[in-house]
Amino acid sequence: MANFTVKLVDHTSSSDNLKKRLQTAIQSLFTQVFQGTSDGATVSWGDSDPSDTLILHFVPDIDGSYIEAQWPGAAIRGDAGGHTRTRNHVTGSEFYKHMVISGKPSMVKDDAYGRLAFHESLHNRTGLGNTELHGQNGGGGLATSPPGKMLTDKNKEMMRQGLARSVPQLQ
Repeated sequence: MANFTVKLVDHTSSSDNLKKRLQTAIQSLFTQVFQGTSDGATVSWGDSDPSDTLILHFVPDIDGSYIEAQWPGAAIRGDAGGHTRTRNHVTGSEFYKHMVISGKPSMVKDDAYGRLAFHESLHNRTGLGNTELHGQNGGGGLATSPPGKMLTDKNKEMMRQGLARSVPQLQ
């Protein structure tokens, strides 16, 4: 029986109320992934630790990208809700408090944050790029871009297999 740790790292100075709502939304998805199995995942806020299975950075927006600050690289799409990048066998994932919707910065609903965070988690744990994950190989659902409303059985299977792999995380 394995319990995987999913650490959420806040770079936004968000309220405890918002962070609790996001944690609940993300935990709900990981609970669905492991429903009917002896394994599980625990989602919590805090400082990252090398022992964490998955680290998701919550940042203000694309301009405040933690990944870009740590690993400058190709421009992040202007309409992205999150981003994942791998460098030297270490993977970093982030999702944004404010997205650009219809040309202006906007916050999204709590469940949408959860879906965005889970989508970036799929990139992180599977190593699949946009073309592969967003297409048939991702199994639809939360693997699509933008993420759909529901987890598919394929999404769950991919996450269970991905969490079982060793993927060093951007601290």
